[in-house]
Amino acid sequence: MNRIKSLDGIRAISIFMVLLGHCADTIGPVITDNNIFPFFANARLGVRIFFVISGYLITTILIKERNKPGPIILAHFYIKRTLRIFPVFYLYIIVLILLKNFFIPTLFDNYEWIAFASVFGWNYAHLFIAPNAANENVVWFFGHFWTLSMEEQFYLLWPITFIKISVFWLKRLILGIIILAPLIRLATYYFMPDSRGQIEMMLHTGGSVILVGCLGALLENSSFFKKRILNVINSNALIIFLALFLFVISPILSFSFQGVYKLPFGAGLESMAIILLLFWCINVPSKVSNFLNGRLISHIGVLSYSLYIWQQLFLNNKIHYWFNQFPQNIVLVFVVAHLSYYFIEMPFLGLKKRFIKPDVSLKNKIPAIVL
Repeated sequence: MNRIKSLDGIRAISIFMVLLGHCADTIGPVITDNNIFPFFANARLGVRIFFVISGYLITTILIKERNKPGPIILAHFYIKRTLRIFPVFYLYIIVLILLKNFFIPTLFDNYEWIAFASVFGWNYAHLFIAPNAANENVVWFFGHFWTLSMEEQFYLLWPITFIKISVFWLKRLILGIIILAPLIRLATYYFMPDSRGQIEMMLHTGGSVILVGCLGALLENSSFFKKRILNVINSNALIIFLALFLFVISPILSFSFQGVYKLPFGAGLESMAIILLLFWCINVPSKVSNFLNGRLISHIGVLSYSLYIWQQLFLNNKIHYWFNQFPQNIVLVFVVAHLSYYFIEMPFLGLKKRFIKPDVSLKNKIPAIVL
């Protein structure tokens, strides 16, 4: 599949927000103690952008597969997903276990949480493990796997749902879940008090963010998109407002009102702003899209998965070694991410070609699905 315009650049912006947010404690107060830095170091928003992109991209891939002759082969989908995610994911776990046992005994102190992380269950582990069963080290070094846990849980369900339900009803199902999501979050907050800290992390409370990306992909080739959404996103005033809302107004509201804003409104409003800005970056030529498609920024976006996996080891003050001191910790994250991408990710990504359904000439194609 050809790379979608601007998508890698958006990934790069997102991973920068995550990296800045996570390394704040290592940078020092001279840079971080001001009113501007938190807006650039908004790791939570960076992850939310990743989720919307993820839903949009995977649904776009499924649509393209559905428009080719023959059925979508679910086994191929899951094999490709495994080749994309598993190698670097498990390598990170192995490396940290080796570091603990041979070099840094205090790195973490509980293997139960790692067991949940290794089967993509981190976001629900708190239901089975006592909160005092782990110190903050294990939560830090493996806690970022909550995002992969939620995504992998989502991907177990979404392709099957996509195949079994017509596009007409699929869009309505997604819209219904997105509308109900605030109520689900509020109910979880009140009836599962021990899960309040994980409300944005669990599939049933946070998965609607990914669904916004899925809905965007389903709408993209529809007449509604061409007649309405494309006209809307051509408004410079609206795009400026959406950007200000997403990167400034909504974070201020989240900080000021916490769950009163975030639970019923924040996740949905931010996700809608993200998908509209994503449409604008992809479809409307601008200086922003030119920047997002630049060689350097696109390259960083390509590295975003490796950067996300490895950054927890370096961008922290939980341990005190040369490699996790600023600024060399930032440099080392990028060095390790490059090594990880070229020597681990790429060889496995090359194997994905064996599981791509062959395309045929236009005259042999079945009619495209109507969105």
